[in-house]
Amino acid sequence: MSIFEKMVKLQHQFNKQVAEDYLDNSFNWNSAIIAESGELLDSLGYKWWKKQEPDMENVKVEAIDLLHFVISDILQLNYNYEESLIASFIDETISEFEESFTSDIYEKEFEDEDLFGLVNILNYNEIPRFATLKIIFKKLDMSNEDVYIAYITKNCLNKFRQDNGYKDGSYIKVWNGREDNIVAFEIANEWGADEELFEQLYLDLETYYKEEVLEKQEPHLSNILDDINYIKSVDTEIG
Repeated sequence: MSIFEKMVKLQHQFNKQVAEDYLDNSFNWNSAIIAESGELLDSLGYKWWKKQEPDMENVKVEAIDLLHFVISDILQLNYNYEESLIASFIDETISEFEESFTSDIYEKEFEDEDLFGLVNILNYNEIPRFATLKIIFKKLDMSNEDVYIAYITKNCLNKFRQDNGYKDGSYIKVWNGREDNIVAFEIANEWGADEELFEQLYLDLETYYKEEVLEKQEPHLSNILDDINYIKSVDTEIG
């Protein structure tokens, strides 16, 4: 299985986990892409009216988030027009993804464009979105292998969040003072572009979350409950 096939199929599976009939709901992927573009620009530091320092590592993370929504958008488009396609909507998406990321057809035309301009091009859909993202990743010095590792990491973390209460609000996103995505990327970098990266990373996240977050959280919660009970008892005595 190619890295492009794996990414598309994982995205399709994740979307179905969030909403089984997501393709029939026609979610507004464009709005998600616009919102994520704003987060990328925030990290890049576009506000000329105030002092900002670009956070290029987070720009890369936001670009990967954009990739999640672009894959979803193109899956949706191909699903909507599947009757006119030779291949299935999933195979067509894989083909478009791989063709764009292994070709330099648009690179010369946009080689002088900076990241701000490329994000605008992505949102205005001036050229195929996969092609725009490929140029963005190149500007960020990310190879296809780098993109694959980062995508698998964020996709795996997204699934882990969903499996552990992200929807109902019980999931704990800050792990020992650091956001979960920082920990996930650190663990993933130890594995590299391993064939079983997703599976291994998920197991490592499970272990870390249980031992370093939940088990350390329980005594803290217990202390809070003890304090509450003490305050109640004092109030009762005073009353």
